[in-house]
Amino acid sequence: MKNRIFADYSKINVNTRRGRQALLGALQHYFGMSQSVQDQLRAAGIREFTQSANFPDSVLEIVDKFHIDVAEIDTAYEAAFSTIDLTNVQTSSFTVRDSQSGLSFRRVRDGEKARVYSVSGAELSITMNLYGGALNWLKTWFDDGEWWTIEDNALEFRRKWYEEKAVAFYDMVQSITNNAAQNVPYALAAVSTMEGDRQTINDAAGELIVALRDSGFGVTAGTPLVMLCPLPMKSRVEAALNPVQTQFVSGVGMSYNITPYYTAYLDWASEGAVTGGTDWVGDGATEAVPLGYMCVPGRKNKIGNRMNLTLLAETDILAFAETVAGWGRYGAYLHEIQWRRVSSIQ
Repeated sequence: MKNRIFADYSKINVNTRRGRQALLGALQHYFGMSQSVQDQLRAAGIREFTQSANFPDSVLEIVDKFHIDVAEIDTAYEAAFSTIDLTNVQTSSFTVRDSQSGLSFRRVRDGEKARVYSVSGAELSITMNLYGGALNWLKTWFDDGEWWTIEDNALEFRRKWYEEKAVAFYDMVQSITNNAAQNVPYALAAVSTMEGDRQTINDAAGELIVALRDSGFGVTAGTPLVMLCPLPMKSRVEAALNPVQTQFVSGVGMSYNITPYYTAYLDWASEGAVTGGTDWVGDGATEAVPLGYMCVPGRKNKIGNRMNLTLLAETDILAFAETVAGWGRYGAYLHEIQWRRVSSIQ
C-alpha cells in the first residue's frame, strides 16, 4: 500500500523509548501538515472541501506533495474568521471589546459536545477550551506487521479531530438561525428560481453593508463577502453568482463581491423561510436549508488558537498497547451582526 504517514515501516520499533518517540514524531508531523495544506488550498481558490476532482495543476501539486486527500478535512469555516495565534502566549482567553451581541463556545464537560451560547456586553473574554481524544494501538499490530491497521487508525483519528472541530464551528454559524433579525426572507415575485436566488443574495449583501456602514469595520459596497453554503444548494448558488448567466435573467445582476464555500456540515433546516430559528427542525431535513450563511469576514469574527493538535503517548501495560492521545485548545467568537442567513424558499 502507499505509505501516507511512515516512510519506512521497518524503522518503527515501539519497544524502545527512541522508537516510540520516532513514531510519535512521524504522526505529529503528518497531523500538522493538514492545516497547512488547507490554508494553501484556500489561498489557491479552492472552495469545495468535499471533492477533489478537476483541481488545477497548481492545487494538485500541493495535494500530491503532502499525500493528503482534501476530501478528508473541512476547514472552510475559517474563511469567515480571523485567527489569533496564542500558541506562544500564556493566556486562557482572548478579549473582544465593544461587543453588542454574539455567539461563542460553552465549556465542554467530559463526554459532552461543544455547545453554543449567546453573549453580550462591552467587553467579553472568550475562553480557550481543551479538546481531546485517544486511541490504543495493540503491540501485536507492530509485532505482526499490520501496518495498514496502524495507518488506518491514525488517519481515522486525524479525521475525527477535524470533524468534531468542524461540527462545533458550523453549528455556531447555524445558530444565527435563532435570531430572526439575521434571517433574510426569500425575494418575492421572482420569475425564476435563479432570479429569486440572485435577488435574495443581493438583498442579504445589501443588508449587511448598510447595517455595518457606521461600525468602524471599513465595510463598503466593494468589501469582499464570504458565503458558507450547504452542498444541496451548490448548483443554485453557483448559477446565481455566475456573471455569464446575467443576460438570461430579467434585469437581476450580482452587485457584490461574494465568495462561496461549500460544505456538508451545514444542514439545519427551518420550517419557515422567514420565521427564524424558533421553528428549526434539526438536522437532516433539506427542504428549508438556506442558500447559505453570508458574512463580512474577519473583523470581530475571531478564532483563538491556544494549542495545535498535539500528540502524547505512553505504553499501557494492562492493554498491551501504545496509547496515543491528541489534545488541542481553541475558542471562537462569532459576531452576529456581521452575518445573514440567506433563505432558499418563499
